Amino acid sequence: MSEPMSGDVAARTRSARRPGSTASPGMPEAGAELRIAELEERLARLEGEPSLRQRGRHLMDRVMPPEAGRHFRNAGREQLLGMRAIVDFWIRRIDDAESRADPETGRESIQID
Repeated sequence: MSEPMSGDVAARTRSARRPGSTASPGMPEAGAELRIAELEERLARLEGEPSLRQRGRHLMDRVMPPEAGRHFRNAGREQLLGMRAIVDFWIRRIDDAESRADPETGRESIQID
């Protein structure tokens, strides 16, 4: 059995803790501090390593010349512009159909030549 701590020992123990930190249930305070230090060290290592995106970019730079990258970016842009042209075409068709519709009946008038 452990003896209860005297008031000044308990106060020193509380003041030595980090503000807002508490030990996990079943884990002594010293173990919690050790775990926090371990996690902080691990976080520092992870933040120091290049990200997956940076590593992928480095690999692509080694495999593909910059000129090829420019061509692929331009091709992607052209594909998006093509999609924009299709969307604009269908928006114009919908607008034209709505302008030909009779506002009272909602029916479209079709001219037969």
